[in-house]
Amino acid sequence: MVLVGFDARAAFRDPLRGFGRVTRSLADALLEVLPGQIVLFVPHGSPVPAPWYPLAARVVALRRPARGAFLVDPLAWRWTLRRHRVDVLHLPAWGVPAGLGVPVVATGYDATPLRFPSPPQAWKRRRLALALRSLRRATLVHAISAHARDELVALAGVPAERCRVVHLGAGAPFTASPTAVEPRHLLFVGGLDPHKNVDLLLAMLRLPGAERLPPLVVAGPHGPASGPLAAASAHRVLLTPARTDRELAELYHGALALLLPSRNEGFGLPAVEAMACGCPVLAADAGALPEVCAGAAALLSPDRPEAWLAALTRLAADPDHRRRLAAAGRARAQELTWQATAQGLVEVYRAAIRAASARR
Repeated sequence: MVLVGFDARAAFRDPLRGFGRVTRSLADALLEVLPGQIVLFVPHGSPVPAPWYPLAARVVALRRPARGAFLVDPLAWRWTLRRHRVDVLHLPAWGVPAGLGVPVVATGYDATPLRFPSPPQAWKRRRLALALRSLRRATLVHAISAHARDELVALAGVPAERCRVVHLGAGAPFTASPTAVEPRHLLFVGGLDPHKNVDLLLAMLRLPGAERLPPLVVAGPHGPASGPLAAASAHRVLLTPARTDRELAELYHGALALLLPSRNEGFGLPAVEAMACGCPVLAADAGALPEVCAGAAALLSPDRPEAWLAALTRLAADPDHRRRLAAAGRARAQELTWQATAQGLVEVYRAAIRAASARR
């Protein structure tokens, strides 16, 4: 029996951000696909979900380090792994420490910090760049899209032969509403880093004719970067904090469309969640969004707010068009599930064990 170590700390340290949501979903799915074979590493004192205990081989509470400190403290991992044997270790966030002594699979999301001023703080970008380049230490890298793989190879120096593409998915809360819901808002889900290109949406809302559209709801983690959006309240922009999956699904159900104008995405998880909920998606023709949406979304230039206004105006005026786009999205979302992700990762774990054995 293969024992897979899984670093679940991000699910507790960053539960409302992308890394944390992906980590939690991966843990849930892997426990279902490999019951009794997953060793979960969690922060000491964290409220571990009750369903994890009967499905996990072990749940190991780590007293240290804090978020991402294993990146600069590989001794902590070595000490831990000597006491809790695993055949392969999956690190879904924060990079790869050196010299762990076991095969390592690391998830690579994108190379945005190497391409854009995102996040805007230089020290954060340097830290993220170090984490990206540390992926070269992994036995194999799980790239969440072909676009992410290509970026990691070209910009982070990850060897192409060590990358495996396994798409992410949408979970059980993200399903179509059992009853028809009248569209009451536009929706943007995500952070407010510059590459997310929310400025395009603000520019669109200032165009003649935009006043006939529903208000824009911006859902996600908000900090100082939300200032420009708060100042745009005259343009009917509503900020809402990051939500649980169930509450987020309700936002998708009530949206005329999900708007994703990002200049770069390693995957674009909100697109899949929205499609699973029957919410039409308007996405930038950039990054991994065309790959993930696969013809089930309207793809638009991230530089032309007038094109986004025209697409939304058509959706609002043509219910049949909206229904067709929603149906295409639901069909695409059925191909992207967390169970499929977990099954793909099982093959990556086995390949990593074989690769590590061949190098000895």
